[in-house]
Amino acid sequence: MYEKAYSIPLKGSISAKSNNLSILAQDSMNSYAVVGSYALHLTIMKGNNSFKELSIRVTSEDKKIPLNLIDAKFCIFKERAILVALSNKNIFFYNEDGSSLIYSYLLKDDTANPCAVISLNQNMVVVGTSVGSLLFFEVPSKGDKISLLTEIKEKSIQGSVTCLATDKKDCIICVGDSTGNCVVFDCQEIQNLKIENISKFSLSQNSVTCICMWKDFVITSYSHGVISIYDINQDCHLLDIHAHARYINSLDVCKDLLVSSGEDCFFRVWQLNEINKMIKVLFKKIFTKK
Repeated sequence: MYEKAYSIPLKGSISAKSNNLSILAQDSMNSYAVVGSYALHLTIMKGNNSFKELSIRVTSEDKKIPLNLIDAKFCIFKERAILVALSNKNIFFYNEDGSSLIYSYLLKDDTANPCAVISLNQNMVVVGTSVGSLLFFEVPSKGDKISLLTEIKEKSIQGSVTCLATDKKDCIICVGDSTGNCVVFDCQEIQNLKIENISKFSLSQNSVTCICMWKDFVITSYSHGVISIYDINQDCHLLDIHAHARYINSLDVCKDLLVSSGEDCFFRVWQLNEINKMIKVLFKKIFTKK
């Protein structure tokens, strides 16, 4: 049922960070971005062949000290796409092929670091920080006039933001933190710089490693190998799955399939079923070094 497709070449080594892969799918070419310790690696594929490979190294203002990279994601809007990279104190905005830096932002709070990033359809980029705040940036349809709109601090986010997710309509933002909390916000009033806390659940004291949404369900993974599913409409916890023996470092949904991988070297595909609230393994494979 499943077979290995083509491999994606990268210019350097990859950091063992959660969901360390971002994809920009276009008509004729797909772009793949991952972060290493001190470089952002970007590969553009045309069909099964590599069209362009580059590594972007970010440095301090005097260009002498390389900065440690935390995350990188493609942020896709109606008129454009950009690539956002997070370092210890800085947020870098690049054009979609990584060839030029559009804008950079230095966090004012000495105790805060950017930790996770996601985009909203309203031409906004949301960055979660280590102090539990959310930074909202406005991105114009063209040009480099990117600006910070607001910083929102919610008491319900009690630890460092570890991951972010939105629904397909960008009406909901889900925030996972290092204390095991998952907070769901209604962001339909985000143009008025307001978000409303509509749900919060804490199913574990272990850090949330990944988060994604499937229909009206929030799916979270944790550092001790458990996947949890929460029903937003019913405001109830549905089930826990002891999916992996160790830290879960990736989680994604495609149609009614959930994909997970962990530090136990297993990759699993799960069948989601909304009617009977069940989940089962369709496929699993262990990856070993050759």
